[in-house]
Amino acid sequence: MNFTDLLALTLPSLCQAICGATGCLLIIGDAATAFADHISDAPGLIRTHGPARILFGLPILTLPYPVLVNSLMTERNTRLDQLSLFGWIEDNAILEPRAEVFGLTPPGDDPVLFIRDLDLDRAPECYLQMDASGSIRRVAGVIIAGADHTGAPATLSPIDGTLTALAWVFSGHDGAQALLTQIRTDVAASKDLRHILRARRRGADPATMATCDGWRVLARTCRFMQAAPISDHTAQIMQGLRLDALRRW
Repeated sequence: MNFTDLLALTLPSLCQAICGATGCLLIIGDAATAFADHISDAPGLIRTHGPARILFGLPILTLPYPVLVNSLMTERNTRLDQLSLFGWIEDNAILEPRAEVFGLTPPGDDPVLFIRDLDLDRAPECYLQMDASGSIRRVAGVIIAGADHTGAPATLSPIDGTLTALAWVFSGHDGAQALLTQIRTDVAASKDLRHILRARRRGADPATMATCDGWRVLARTCRFMQAAPISDHTAQIMQGLRLDALRRW
């Protein structure tokens, strides 16, 4: 198994990333470039852009690093190899503790792991894959920079962060936008995005649903914020994201 075999969310080409020693800030939205221009000159930061992959990890109880997920085999021998498996884990971890998780650790090992070996009291972890060799940085936050946003940055809930990000990702895709409108209506009624996506999966475009699943998991792992392209609060935003925190492994 290689790092290219792992489950991943592909980021749009207009996505910007500001990287520190161990973490990175993703910047999306119609003013992503302007926001990145505003902060990229800070010392110690590296700016990248273009298509990239987000890898999804689950914390391991006995190791200082996560397993980056490729697939899962349930106790009933059903193989799950889509990003929707994170929703399955949330629903079934207690019922099927011997379901086996396949993947790689950041050092490149492929341990034998069961659901019961994972620390599911902690949120999943997401990493920006810098290249095919497995060089990765923890995603510390996502900024949705909008030209029409004014005032101080606003922290979004995981659900609002997911839906706001998807509105930008699906911009110009009529079918995906129609699905997103339906999801927003369902969220207003029940607020349970995981189950809403599961109900909408039948008959929907698999690639569109995979994008929805990926952004939902990403929004569970880090802070999502809306911000103006140029803000007096930029330094405050960066200070709270810890792009240079000590690596645990």
